[in-house]
Amino acid sequence: MGGSAAADSGAAAASEVAVARPASASEVVDWNELVAANPGGGEVWAGEEYLEAKRHGRYLPRRVMVDRPGRSALAVGVLAKRVPVLGEWWHLPAGPPGEDLRAVLEATAAVGELARRHGAFMLKIEPRLPAGAAADRALRATGAIPSVRIVPNPSTVLVDVTGTEQELFARLGKKARNSITRAARDGIEVRRVPASDENCAAFSRLLRETADGRFVLREERYYREFWQRFEHAGNGQLFFATSGGELVAGAFAIALGDKTTYKDGASLREKRAYGASHALQWEVLRWANERGARVHDLCGAPPSDRADDPGHPLHGVGRFKRSFQSETTDYVGAFDVPLKPAAYRAWASLGDRLARRWSLAVRKDPYY
Repeated sequence: MGGSAAADSGAAAASEVAVARPASASEVVDWNELVAANPGGGEVWAGEEYLEAKRHGRYLPRRVMVDRPGRSALAVGVLAKRVPVLGEWWHLPAGPPGEDLRAVLEATAAVGELARRHGAFMLKIEPRLPAGAAADRALRATGAIPSVRIVPNPSTVLVDVTGTEQELFARLGKKARNSITRAARDGIEVRRVPASDENCAAFSRLLRETADGRFVLREERYYREFWQRFEHAGNGQLFFATSGGELVAGAFAIALGDKTTYKDGASLREKRAYGASHALQWEVLRWANERGARVHDLCGAPPSDRADDPGHPLHGVGRFKRSFQSETTDYVGAFDVPLKPAAYRAWASLGDRLARRWSLAVRKDPYY
């Protein structure tokens, strides 16, 4: 990609419309700062640590700048994957960014043109646009096709973590406050711990006990490397809750700019430590507040129109998260943007399904 950087940059300078180009060497060095400067404060999913972590899944991280005459440039994280015969497909995790629908469409077109020049047959986009008929119609009108999400929070719960610790606690829901208070009274101890090999192994065991066939996990190495990468960069923290010295709940949170995100969590299925998960999340919120974050993303919940539907697979998780803040935020969702129609049709009709089956059978990983 670097060999065409000069041509791409020259095209951007000569154009009066938004044009995408590979990030320069200096922009790559400052990548997280550029992402944090995006409209809305940026997304951790487009940040340096997440892009590099995805090399584990054989993605090629790319950092793209969208130059916009008269407006600030956008930093767009890209994960590219090569498909034999068809070419590449580009995933824009939680992107592209933009101030509004028009800006997102403009950025999508710009990145799509760059991707096409580099042999890509499709983009997968997940813009942080509010869900609604207008955004859905506008995206479909460009040829974008609703697709399966990759980033795990198309609907989520966002917690305001500004102000003093007392103000933050007062804003939480009554259920959360009561559970946090009871956990402290019952001797639940919550600590911020290093992501050492030993602690990562303990947390992985707890994750597998929590999953117990209800959802699929990656191999332990993936999680350990992910957690340690974020911790080493100063953008991740592991939390443990114990009762009588026994690990009963754990969480890992990640950050970029003025946002933090609840990435992984697990707890004993037996109710031996009431309130431990609430106490654990309260410590995460305190950590976010101490960092000067503006908002903490609890990362995934049922959509608002199914918030009270016990049949939704995230019903219990959503109920827990809404005990901290009752409102659900819905985004417009994921879309495929075909760049080469014939290649995309082959991928959509057969290639995607075969890739998933192969990855699960050979690598024991559903996330090809």
